[in-house]
Amino acid sequence: MHRDIVFYYPPDVVPLGSSPRCAVQGMYSSRRFITVQGHPEFTEEIVSEILQSRRAAGIFTEDEYKDAIARVGNEHDGIAVGMAFLRFLMEE
Repeated sequence: MHRDIVFYYPPDVVPLGSSPRCAVQGMYSSRRFITVQGHPEFTEEIVSEILQSRRAAGIFTEDEYKDAIARVGNEHDGIAVGMAFLRFLMEE
């Protein structure tokens, strides 16, 4: 969405996922940090609005917009990610 990318994992982290566009999608280090590249808190409505705004501003081409808007309702792991964040916060 914002076109930022992380290129590698630092030493001693647990990789949490990857995609064809970005090999580093999240990482975890016990009692230190947990991070994900995406935004599991975003709803379909939020993402649709962001896509429309960025298309209107010329940030996304029409083809990029059409590709993304076609996928905006896809199933995702937002609940599982949220639960992982809660488990992390409760680590002792």
